[in-house]
Amino acid sequence: MSVEIVRVREEHIGGFHAALDDVARERAYLTFLEAPPIELARKFIGQSIAKGHPHFVALDGDRVVGWCDVTPRDRPATRHGGVLGIGVLPEWRGRGVGGALIGRALEASRAFPLARVELAVRADNARAIALYRKVGFAIEGRRLRAMLIDGIYYDDIMMSLLF
Repeated sequence: MSVEIVRVREEHIGGFHAALDDVARERAYLTFLEAPPIELARKFIGQSIAKGHPHFVALDGDRVVGWCDVTPRDRPATRHGGVLGIGVLPEWRGRGVGGALIGRALEASRAFPLARVELAVRADNARAIALYRKVGFAIEGRRLRAMLIDGIYYDDIMMSLLF
């Protein structure tokens, strides 16, 4: 692996947006089917930076090739937890980038401090489920027909990691 894992900065907004769009358009991994407008990505990253949320990008030189963020929940009874989001460009998968990103994000989540990190993953994404289990996530349940993409329903698996 020849990427650098760094905290997201404003200069990464365009690259993050492009990577998000690439992964979303695969229509296999995210609930986005394309990236939202750049203004929303700018707002999301701006808030993440301002609040010190665990949010990292993987860089190949100046190019964003992956990201992992943990967004803390904002309601009083659930503020101890956060939701993990991750994506890696296709040509960088299977090279340790996802594991490195998750490792940094979980380390920062513990220090934030959060007591719980959760995620949802499509039930047919065995590779991601294996990675999440490897770093300590446990399955909490399954949501039937959680997503509808191109007329096909997909279940998702709810997973969490408790600190």
